[in-house]
Amino acid sequence: MKLFSHNDLDGKSCGIVAMLVLGEENVETFYCSHENINRRVADYIQLQQHKNTPVYITDIAVNDQVARQLEEEYEDGREIQLIDHHVTADHFNGYEWGYVEAKKEDGKLTSATSLLYEHFIDKGMLKDEGALKEFVELVRQYDTWEWFENENEDAKRLNDLFFLLPQGQFEKDMIERLKTEEHFRFSQTEETILQLEEDSRKAYIKKKQRQMAETWDSVYETGSEPYRIGIVHAESHHSELGNELNRENPHLDLIVILNIGGKRAGFRTIYDHVDVSKYAAQFGGGGHPKASGCTLTPEGFQRFVLPAFEIPPRRPDAHDNEQNVKENEKGTIFFNHKKETTIIFKDSDHQWKLIHHHQPVSEAFSDFQSAENHVKRQYSSWLMNDEKAVDYLSSRLHTPPEETAASYNEMLDRFRINLNKA
Repeated sequence: MKLFSHNDLDGKSCGIVAMLVLGEENVETFYCSHENINRRVADYIQLQQHKNTPVYITDIAVNDQVARQLEEEYEDGREIQLIDHHVTADHFNGYEWGYVEAKKEDGKLTSATSLLYEHFIDKGMLKDEGALKEFVELVRQYDTWEWFENENEDAKRLNDLFFLLPQGQFEKDMIERLKTEEHFRFSQTEETILQLEEDSRKAYIKKKQRQMAETWDSVYETGSEPYRIGIVHAESHHSELGNELNRENPHLDLIVILNIGGKRAGFRTIYDHVDVSKYAAQFGGGGHPKASGCTLTPEGFQRFVLPAFEIPPRRPDAHDNEQNVKENEKGTIFFNHKKETTIIFKDSDHQWKLIHHHQPVSEAFSDFQSAENHVKRQYSSWLMNDEKAVDYLSSRLHTPPEETAASYNEMLDRFRINLNKA
């Protein structure tokens, strides 16, 4: 078998499954990017010495021209099989040799590895059991981002290991392990490597959070208000970075991760109302609804790189506050680069209201998080630290900072009353 597959964890795990089923000596793998898949498949199927070799394509699709060539090969009696799980490849179900399924009838999301695994089970070449079954499920959960909802850290750590080990070593180690072990486990050495990587990643993500610019994307037609997007330059940890930035910034619709050296852009979201596979399609890319990417085109450069250069990053929220804390019904103070303050407080009707730049805002919110999201989306503000919050109230109430700090909530009440009277 000649296997063409994507060059990420899901794609290369297809190679692992195929070699475990057919034998390493009977599978020749070619791991491809979206940029070279068409040329490599077209070149291979034209070679006469390979005319009797079955061709499998997994976790990646070819263009229409190459698809027509594959159809001709199939009609001539050659074994051709394309297995994919991206919705952008649905049209391959129109070919007898194409099988694309993004979601099972029960709603369970698929990966290319899980589909190939089931393919061999259906052909009676594999039993649904053991360490390989557990490995395939970890790959599926990582690739579909179910690991995040399920808090399955082992799925994320498997992907970490995939990138940490030298090229070819991951495949070799997994094949040896899955041949002999009843259950899938990380070795002690791998556990140590993964812990060091986790510590390094946390520091990296924290740094990138401070560098992220936020803006409106008024170009993409969503049918509603423009997306509020975060833009950050990063050359590593894209999946984890996108996940953490989404989680730390729920007011953003999606995160754009730029790799200028690699001329790539990645898109991540945590929301069902945002489909980043469609968003990436604007630039000739694709992927999953919550995780996609594309080549950084000149249009993408204008849309993302220039705004990120010009916009100052919104500062992180203050940590370890004891007075200016979130969900304080008396008031929580936010601040932005324009030196505008916003206070979120709970009124007598049990709704969360805003005072922005000393003026009441008419809109009300049912919960604090919605109000906070609005403040960050509309004003690019961040939580003010305790010291500055006390100084802010002191200067406007003409009271000593010590007195303001001692009666902080009372001072907040007095300040809001004064604003309403004004």
